[in-house]
Amino acid sequence: VLQKDWFTARSRRYGSALEAKLDDDNIPVAVVENLIDTARSGSGPLQRYQRLRRKTLGLERYRYFDAYLPLVEIEWVLPFDAVGRLIIDSVAIFGDEYQRTVERSFKERWIDVYENEGKRSGAFSAGVYGVHPYMLLNYADTLNDAFTVAHEMGHTMHTVLSHESQPFATSDYSIFVAEVASMANESFFLDRLLVEETDPARRVTLLQHAIDDIAAGFYRQAMFADFELRAHRIVESDRPITAEVLQETYLEVLGSFFADSLDDQPWYRNTWARIPHFYGSPYYVFQYATSKAAAVLIHRRMTEGDGGERSATVEAYLELLRSGGNDHPISQLQKAGIDFTTTEPTEA
Repeated sequence: VLQKDWFTARSRRYGSALEAKLDDDNIPVAVVENLIDTARSGSGPLQRYQRLRRKTLGLERYRYFDAYLPLVEIEWVLPFDAVGRLIIDSVAIFGDEYQRTVERSFKERWIDVYENEGKRSGAFSAGVYGVHPYMLLNYADTLNDAFTVAHEMGHTMHTVLSHESQPFATSDYSIFVAEVASMANESFFLDRLLVEETDPARRVTLLQHAIDDIAAGFYRQAMFADFELRAHRIVESDRPITAEVLQETYLEVLGSFFADSLDDQPWYRNTWARIPHFYGSPYYVFQYATSKAAAVLIHRRMTEGDGGERSATVEAYLELLRSGGNDHPISQLQKAGIDFTTTEPTEA
């Protein structure tokens, strides 16, 4: 994969595989480099969280898989009908028309909700120009499932607004922008749940979900992007690639993000080998981290500061969704006040 990417880049006169990959969306190489540098240098909170988890769980040795343990054990059943109401309530900030469209999606059965024989796994929102989007879920009444509904509803509303405002040729939007809408929706859904829930154990669970989302969606994806960039640069400098080289590279990256907050790090030297994006779609995962950063900054500006600034941010955000694919994604986000030519979004 690495050799193929480098061969393809050189055959088209690019200076690196990263430059070649980013060219289609006109994303500067510095966006990825800044993301990695800022995430790595700002990984102190990630390490503090792991140490807090070690102490709370009472573990003498804390390994990577321990990061997936819940801090409290609770049974929390979230029926789909109740989640629909909460999601509708959570998007009130975007205005009556947006909220009514979300309500329609639940009432008019845009959503295939439950598991079924022969149905594929996972969840997605499929846009069909000229018709409403179709959402596929495999809902099982869990908290993660509830956040998945909020996530996919963000994609659905992005598609609705884009298709209403754009001709077919510019209605499709870049992944670089797409995940911003879904992650912003999750943030407002979290806010709604925290307003409603008074049970301490449930609130711990919600806060753990939010922090784990930052750990997995921002730090971990930036860490994967760091490994991917280093691995490509090894090939680009005409050094041979072996399993040992990739193991050593991955452990260097892991250590630079987690420092001494994880024990037995050599156990994870082969983690790179099981990440499907590295093989099927190189230089893809960094977009999860940039999207999380943009969504965090948008959410902060919509919920903090004076009313005029909040309203302006909401309107700029809705205009971002309406813009579909009518410009390069960096420019679209700049119009919404999110400038990835600086480090502000990742620092947020």
